[in-house]
Amino acid sequence: MIRNALEESRERLVALALLLQSATRQRPLTQETIVSELLIDEYPVKTSGPRKVRAYQGGETAIRQKFERDKAKIRELGMQIETVVLDDGAVGYWVDVDAAYAPALTLSEAERRVVRLALRLCGFGRSGAFSLFDEGPAPDGGLEFSHYFNPVLRALRLQRVLAFDYQSSANKLRVVEPLVVRVINGATYLVARVHGTNEVKGYRMTRITSMPVVRAETFEIDETTREIASAWRPEFARTPKPVDVVVVTSANYASLLTREYPNAVAATKKGAMCEVGLSFDNLREALRFVVNAGARVRLVSPKLLKSELTSWLSGVNRGAVPALDAVRFEPSTTTDALGQALQLLHAVHLSGDGLRVSELARRFDLSTDVVRHVMDRLVSFEPLHGQYGFPAHVIKECDDWENEAEDDSLYRAEYGGDVDATDLATLTWREMFELNIALREASRIYDVPEVQSAIDKIESVIGSQVRVENAVSETMLDTVRSAIESGERIKIHYTPGTADVSQERTIEPREIRVLNGHSYVRAFCLTREAWRTFRVDRINDVVAKSPADEPRPTDPISNWLTAVGESGSDVVVVVEASLRWIFEPLPNAQWRALEDGRHAVRFRVADRSFLDHLMVQAGPGAVVATPEFADAGRDLARKIRAAL
Repeated sequence: MIRNALEESRERLVALALLLQSATRQRPLTQETIVSELLIDEYPVKTSGPRKVRAYQGGETAIRQKFERDKAKIRELGMQIETVVLDDGAVGYWVDVDAAYAPALTLSEAERRVVRLALRLCGFGRSGAFSLFDEGPAPDGGLEFSHYFNPVLRALRLQRVLAFDYQSSANKLRVVEPLVVRVINGATYLVARVHGTNEVKGYRMTRITSMPVVRAETFEIDETTREIASAWRPEFARTPKPVDVVVVTSANYASLLTREYPNAVAATKKGAMCEVGLSFDNLREALRFVVNAGARVRLVSPKLLKSELTSWLSGVNRGAVPALDAVRFEPSTTTDALGQALQLLHAVHLSGDGLRVSELARRFDLSTDVVRHVMDRLVSFEPLHGQYGFPAHVIKECDDWENEAEDDSLYRAEYGGDVDATDLATLTWREMFELNIALREASRIYDVPEVQSAIDKIESVIGSQVRVENAVSETMLDTVRSAIESGERIKIHYTPGTADVSQERTIEPREIRVLNGHSYVRAFCLTREAWRTFRVDRINDVVAKSPADEPRPTDPISNWLTAVGESGSDVVVVVEASLRWIFEPLPNAQWRALEDGRHAVRFRVADRSFLDHLMVQAGPGAVVATPEFADAGRDLARKIRAAL
């Protein structure tokens, strides 16, 4: 059931957003003009043809408050509302379309095909660009979605100063000179120089807490600063002398290590064990390697690292714990009515020939009733007495007007006057960024010229200040992809997450997706007679292939990539601000800043051993607040310490 209040708010917001886009710096709109003349359908609808009423009604204070809230919601979508002081002292408003939309991009049908493939492989979920290119509903997103990319990408292209609130030990205003966007193992960072200094820092996009504002100031970048920005990494600190580490492990795990770390050297020892030597840039990086390996390795040298590890492991899950009922998380956000309506409108604008109700419902995973409600409101929009026109008017075409409520109607955009639809900017800066990142991820798997040609076209429009880095070695990725395309079953040797011995599995792989820099394959496992998800870098080798010619049951989980974040037990962990990055990749994690400067994160855990390893990774500075898991990680820490 569509609520009248939601529909009224949706139509008012979309009408205001589109109207401000049609205004200009020379012809801005004052609040008085908008309030007196902007019309929407009356709610609740009382007749078959609803009459028009003013969008803003009530007393002066109530109207002002509603208008300010609406402007804030439009800004939350990355649209930059500009203000102009007119000759009579009144304030006018307009949306800088160039601040929201990138210049037009033309892709060939072959390039559009690889874009669809890339967005399915590692897209940004339902809110991202997927539904603009694909006829089916968007899968769960493997990359972090954010409207903040709109101003960030524009500031990068123009070399303009950027200001935003950022949550670290405290939530503070940051004023920076953006240099590059880096995507490292699936996490997105803005690398920028602190305005007025020579300090280069990285800002994780998920910790930005306000819509970035592109300021008027420009800046210059020298080559040294560019090199520093390109080399930046989280927690990175190169020491004058590398740290050489030697561990003893099983032959199977040694094989995985030599694939993951190209500089690793392995030598067989007595009893089917292997000695592996590796080199790291600093002591902390070496420490994290041993901690992540857990009980699968025994550290031989250096002694300094043993001492550091002993101290680290002694502090696992130790510290002050706040009362659980005092840690309150914000409720999940409700449906974004404005964003949803603009996405539907955007898809219709891009479609050329238009889209039917059923197509829009399928693309955006909405009911046909919701699609009809939203699109019929868009059809009914009227300009302000002909003085200002919307960028395009939506036309509805029915095959059966007498049965309009159930007809699979077609909606298409019609441009009036001298406007040429081919000259209009069609994708937002954020959507251009999404396409770029997804294609770069896909280039690791699909070696076809259309991927690179699409990237080149995108970067010719938005610039090339994007770096994508995946440190994971996935030597079996091409073999798995080939098995999917050829319809094969494969017999593999697979090492589960915390094991050091491989298992033999026979699987029929169906789909590859990317999450947090790792490629995962969804497959029907004949060994377990069930659908399972496998991490590609944990496949040791493929020992046999054969045709997969038997029918299999339908996969019961559609969003299998992030399903781990939707099942299991709720856990709350309190962490120091510097350790947020360890927990941020967890699917569907919720965050809350505490008064003492620490952060609380809530997520779901289906496997207790996963939480144990997570707490050992975090070490001192993280403590579980959920009583059921109060000792998580401590036994594992003791086992690793005993092996030192």
